[in-house]
Amino acid sequence: MLRLAFDQRRLSALAARRRLPTHALDTGTIVHGALRELFGPEDPPGPFAVQEHHRGALGAASPRHLAVLAYTSRTLEELRDHKDRYADPGVHALCDWDTMAVKGMPEAWPTGARVGFAVRACPVVRVPRAGRSGHDELDAVLAAARREPENHELDREEVYRGWLAGELARRGGVTSEGLRVERFQLEKVVRPRHDEAGTRRAMDRPDVTFEGTLTVTDGALFNALLARGLGRHRAFGFGMVLLKPPGARA
Repeated sequence: MLRLAFDQRRLSALAARRRLPTHALDTGTIVHGALRELFGPEDPPGPFAVQEHHRGALGAASPRHLAVLAYTSRTLEELRDHKDRYADPGVHALCDWDTMAVKGMPEAWPTGARVGFAVRACPVVRVPRAGRSGHDELDAVLAAARREPENHELDREEVYRGWLAGELARRGGVTSEGLRVERFQLEKVVRPRHDEAGTRRAMDRPDVTFEGTLTVTDGALFNALLARGLGRHRAFGFGMVLLKPPGARA
């Protein structure tokens, strides 16, 4: 696991230099671009999670710096070497490198191990487009509403918990209990259109923080789950599973 402290003013300046629409750009998109420029587009650290503020040596929160946690298979030396060799000086200056840190995660998880977790996820599903080829991406609640009678009221939290349980089941390696929604909001995200002009589009997407407890049933699959993350938009600050003692609250 990697920890970085990004200078928020320099992040905004980088977005402006790259002609990104900062008035409608989510922080995860800016950090995504910065990680790719610092550490290479082939294997940037991720999934990652943006923390509120970086805390200095005395524990005081710094409004200037943004703390970012990320999983990576690369060593601290490899990461330092890449950014020192190849990063643009303006990009290199984004981070407080004196506080950069990496810790090793367990290579083996015993069957039956219990861990608490928190994850900021984007609970969306892909559904076929009506009368057209391809798929649309819908909030899991909107997708569920399509399957119910018109006047049926859905419990948003229940739908989201079901979405998360399904994601965990697909990844395998764990069973879950006590899944709960700790925070929900609609987040405006900006994504590339993948057209020749390189344009971008702004979209409203559900931004949900979940907590709960996991029991490991397969250590290798559990490590793969951590390395991959949960749900879509993982490259943009969603999906990083953060571990904590069972029963601990954020």
